[in-house]
Amino acid sequence: MTSRHGGVRWIDGRLLLVSCSGREVGPIEGLIFDLGGTLDADGIPWGDRFRTILEDAGLPGEASRALGPALEAGEQAVLRHPRAAELDLGEMAQLHVSAQLENLGAAESGRAARLRDRFVAETSETLSGRRGLLERLASRMPLAVASNGCGNTGRLLAEAGLESFFHAVVDSSQVGFWKPDPRIFEPALTRLGLPRQRVAVVGDRIDRDVEAALAGGLRAVWVFGDRPLEVDDERLQGVHAALRSVDELDPKVEP
Repeated sequence: MTSRHGGVRWIDGRLLLVSCSGREVGPIEGLIFDLGGTLDADGIPWGDRFRTILEDAGLPGEASRALGPALEAGEQAVLRHPRAAELDLGEMAQLHVSAQLENLGAAESGRAARLRDRFVAETSETLSGRRGLLERLASRMPLAVASNGCGNTGRLLAEAGLESFFHAVVDSSQVGFWKPDPRIFEPALTRLGLPRQRVAVVGDRIDRDVEAALAGGLRAVWVFGDRPLEVDDERLQGVHAALRSVDELDPKVEP
């Protein structure tokens, strides 16, 4: 599927990437996905999702204008947790929103649970909806995940019933490299057993996923979601394909 921003094409069982200029790259024989903001929400990082949830919560005026430090407090609460690598989705979301609300001075009784439940429900629904896509992709090529995480990326995929579709799951906290450092992809490339120029990284962050892919000699697929984007947008420079949704990779749309 392609648009004025480019996209992908499946031709004779082969995946080709198409840039906004119409240049084709491929065939692509393996994919490395980002998790947060990509597989679990098309182009919307966790920080942006928590920001929306907090804004919708009707916080006091002063609190609503200080979300940046609160979001950072939530992320640090997870990373510093002694059982970070064992956390499930609900526990992670609880840590995030509890720290956010405490930072904002808005820890009203029951509010954290409501925000947690909304985040978990939205995430679980999206991941569950990826099952068919990943099954079809996995029947065509090997897949992997490489995520900037707290050590529990594999746990989150298992919880969603998706782990069997991936040849490798790489978590930055386990391997010691964080995107945009391209070394995070090396364990996945070893397991995929493919030349790096035949592997595409699929992610929502230009400053992490795309930069890391390009620095590592891999192809870069940017999932930009609902962000406004013109064909001359400088963020498209170097990107091999831009998609609004991960679902655009689905081989079932092959002509």
